[in-house]
Amino acid sequence: MVSWNRPLPGVPLDRPGDLVVAECEWHISPLGRSYFVNHNTRTTSWKKPAPERPAGSLMPECVIEGHSRCIWSLAYLGASCNVVSASDDGSIRQWKRGGELVGKPLESNGGGIGSMAVSLDETMVVCGSVDGRLRLWNIKKGSMIGDPWEGHDAAVKCLDWSPNALEIASGSQDGTIRRWNPDTGRQIAPPIKTSHIWVHAVKYSPQSDKFASGGAGAICIRSKDSKLLIEIKGHEDTVMSLCWSKDGAHIFSGSLDSTIRKWRAIDGQELVVFRGHTLLITSLCLTPNGSHIVSASSDCSIRIWDLKTNQLVGDPLLHDDHVRAVVMSPDGKYIASAGPDKKIYVWSLEAALKVVGADDGNAKLKERPARPRVVRQPIQAKQIGSARYGNDFFGSESDCAVPPISPPSLIRWRRLLSSIHFGTRPANLSQPVERQSQHRNFNLFSRGNSSHTVEVAPGRKKNRIAISPPSKAEVDAAMQRINGNQTNSSTQPGQPAAGAQESQARPTETQQSIGETGEVSYEVSCCGFFFGRRSTSRQS
Repeated sequence: MVSWNRPLPGVPLDRPGDLVVAECEWHISPLGRSYFVNHNTRTTSWKKPAPERPAGSLMPECVIEGHSRCIWSLAYLGASCNVVSASDDGSIRQWKRGGELVGKPLESNGGGIGSMAVSLDETMVVCGSVDGRLRLWNIKKGSMIGDPWEGHDAAVKCLDWSPNALEIASGSQDGTIRRWNPDTGRQIAPPIKTSHIWVHAVKYSPQSDKFASGGAGAICIRSKDSKLLIEIKGHEDTVMSLCWSKDGAHIFSGSLDSTIRKWRAIDGQELVVFRGHTLLITSLCLTPNGSHIVSASSDCSIRIWDLKTNQLVGDPLLHDDHVRAVVMSPDGKYIASAGPDKKIYVWSLEAALKVVGADDGNAKLKERPARPRVVRQPIQAKQIGSARYGNDFFGSESDCAVPPISPPSLIRWRRLLSSIHFGTRPANLSQPVERQSQHRNFNLFSRGNSSHTVEVAPGRKKNRIAISPPSKAEVDAAMQRINGNQTNSSTQPGQPAAGAQESQARPTETQQSIGETGEVSYEVSCCGFFFGRRSTSRQS
C-alpha cells in the first residue's frame, strides 16, 4: 500500500522555482533515489543541476563545508568575526573566516534547526527546531542551558533577540508569535495569534519599543505590549524577511513576489520597490553603516542595493543553489551566505562593489534565465536502457541520454493481426493470377522476420503443392485459355501450380461460364502455422 504523501516514480517533485536550471525536472527512482532530467542537454543525472557561472563573475573568498543538510540561519560574532550557522541536520556550528571549525557542534535532539539568534553579549545562542521547542546554549561551554522551552505547536520559523537583550520573540508554523524571558525561559505575554498562517519573519525595532512580523497577508507592527499598531499591505505574496533601518523609521521587506520594498514605519506608506531578483527573496540584512541593503534569493544570487540611489550596485554574488540566509560581518567587510547546498560562502563586500556597475551586474544575472518556456522534442535513443532513466540508471553517476517512449500496446495487437491473410482462386485456373497487395497497417514483428506462404493449387480431387515456378510457355498457354473462355480447364497430373506468393494478398475470384464447376480454396497463415479450406460451387 502506497502512502498518500509518498512520491511516485516518474512524477516530477519540483515546484516552480525549485530548480533554477530552466527545463529541468526532479524525479524519484523506483528504488527511492532522487534523479534529475535536463531537457536542455537531454540527459539524466543523479546530481542536482547547477546553473552555469558566467565568465568573469566574482568568486567567494572562502567556501566552508561541514553541515550535512540545508543551512537555514547565519550569524556573525562581532569580537572574533566568526560565523555561526544553524542547519537542518540539527546542529549549530561556529567557524573561523578561513573555514576552520571552532569547538564541537551544538547538537540538538529536536530535529532540524530552522532559525537562530545570538545574544547581544555573544555568549548565548537560542535556536528553534521543527519540534516546536526553543533551546538556549552557552557558546563558550558548548552546552544547553536548562530545559527546552515549550509553547509552539509546530516548527519554529523565525527568532529575534531584542536589542536591549531583555526578551526573545519567536514565530512558528502554528501562526503564533510568542515572547520569552531569556533568563527564565518562560513566556512574558500571552501568545499572539496572527493572520500570517505561517510566521516567516519577526524583527524588533532598534529601540526595542515595537516589533514587526511577516508572512501571508499584511506586515504587522505591534507595540511592546503586543498591541497592533499598523498593518502594511502592498506585497503580492508572502513576506519572507524583514529588516529595520538604523533609526527605526523604515522597514524593508522581501517577498515571494521577488521584490524588496521600503516602507515608512509610522504610517505604512510604500516608498521604494526594488526589482532585480527573478525568484523569491529569502533573507535581508543591512550593512553596519546603513548605506546598503543585501538580499538573498532563490535565483541563486546575492544582490547589493545602494539606499541613496535605490539601485543595484556591484557584481551579483552567485551560488550553485538557492540562497536561504545572508548576514553581514560587524566590521562591514564580509558577507556570509548559505543554503541547501550545505556550504557557507564568504564574500568580500569591497570586491563586490568595485568589480562592475549595476548595469553590468544585471546583464550577468540575466544570463541565468528564470525557467523559460521551451518546447520539448522527442529524444532518439542511442543506447539500450530504461526508457525513462537511461542506460546506467541503477549504475554509475555519469549522465546518459533519455530514450524515447515505446509505442502503445495497441500497436502490438494490430501488428499481430497483420500476419493473418487470405487467398482465393478459381478451380479452372492452373496458374496464379496477379493479386494486388493490401496492407492492413498491422504487424507484430518486422517484415524481415515474417514467414512466406506456399500457395495450394485448387483441384477437383485433391490439392497439390508446387515448389517450382512455371515456365514461360505454360504461362502463355494459361493466359490463352483464360481469354478464350475455355471450359475444360482441369489440372493435369503433375502440372506445376503457382509458386510461392508474397504474404498479405487480396482475395480474387474469376468469372466462369454456365455449367462450369468452380472450386475456391482459402488459406490462413498465422505465426508460422498454415490452415486451408476448400469450397465447391456449381452453376447450371
